[in-house]
Amino acid sequence: MKMKKFMAPSMPEVMKKVRAELGPQAVILQSKTVYKGGMFGLFKKKNIEVVAAIDPYAETFERTAEAKPAPITVNQPAQVSSELRNEMLEVKQMIRQLKEAKPADFLYPDALQPVLDHLKRQGLSAELWQMTADHLLAKWKEERSEADNSKVRDWAVNFLNERLSLCRTVSNEGAKYFHLLGPTGVGKTTTLAKLASKKVLENGKRVAFITTDTYRIAAIEQLKTYAGLLDAPFKVAYSRNDMEEAFANLSKYDVLFIDTAGRNYREKQYVEDLQKMMTKKTEQSLYYLVLSAASKQEDLEEVIDNFTSIQLDGFIFTKLDETKTKGTIINLMYTYKVGTHFITNGQNVPDDLAEITPEMIIESLFEEFR
Repeated sequence: MKMKKFMAPSMPEVMKKVRAELGPQAVILQSKTVYKGGMFGLFKKKNIEVVAAIDPYAETFERTAEAKPAPITVNQPAQVSSELRNEMLEVKQMIRQLKEAKPADFLYPDALQPVLDHLKRQGLSAELWQMTADHLLAKWKEERSEADNSKVRDWAVNFLNERLSLCRTVSNEGAKYFHLLGPTGVGKTTTLAKLASKKVLENGKRVAFITTDTYRIAAIEQLKTYAGLLDAPFKVAYSRNDMEEAFANLSKYDVLFIDTAGRNYREKQYVEDLQKMMTKKTEQSLYYLVLSAASKQEDLEEVIDNFTSIQLDGFIFTKLDETKTKGTIINLMYTYKVGTHFITNGQNVPDDLAEITPEMIIESLFEEFR
């Protein structure tokens, strides 16, 4: 199999080159648009690149079919078959490499590549990355002379801010009931203690704790310890009636923090069991889903999908100190239109917790961008 690469400004011109050199039997294996020349990534000329091939035996086989078959020796078929087999293996390998090749980043000017590459490394979803890339290309065409790294970064930040502007946000000012939901191992209990400590130390609020996590004795003891340090009352609820009774007994406190059982909420049944323990949502109630920023996005999506029956007021992402990428947070906010209200980046109570906005998350996406 004879293969060769051809290039010309247009498809008709490149096909004329293919036919002139390989003949009418040539087969097109690949075609793509490339940009050549230019200075500093600008003023490149568009060309069509084609990989074409021809079977050198094709013409021989055509003549043989028209002529009277000639006697064949015993060794000849084996020799021809071996050569064809090797060539077919080469073609299959080439096709596999083409399939595994990365998307055609060559469509975007060099001035945009640093920001686009950075967004890929940060784990931005394919959909958001493509939308951002197309937006940057349009802006670049309008303002080529100003397309330095700083300017392109600002274009990307503004565009992503627009995409996340539809996320639902609810103020926690004046809220009385803070419910923290989420899978096991994400740090709900520690996060609850951080939130309560800030209310006490920064806002002078009187707080109380309720836990429904009766599956883990260690979780009860941990929250009980935090309650003691804050001189706050602590109740354990084994049923919905216990929850309502605890709310009634603790009604004089400014804020009640409710810790829920950590289960494998990729299983929908556990979410249904959790709902049976939850009281009716009011204007003073907030339901936060706590997720680990270090988890795989597909696992987090499965958890969130099972919580669609609960009106979530926001995400809390923990363990940001265990990952270098922020793309997953942005992807989930964009997909589910739910805002992120808090992040945690360590175990220290209450220091390693910060209230955050979508704009701040997008800015953090470019912290390591140079």
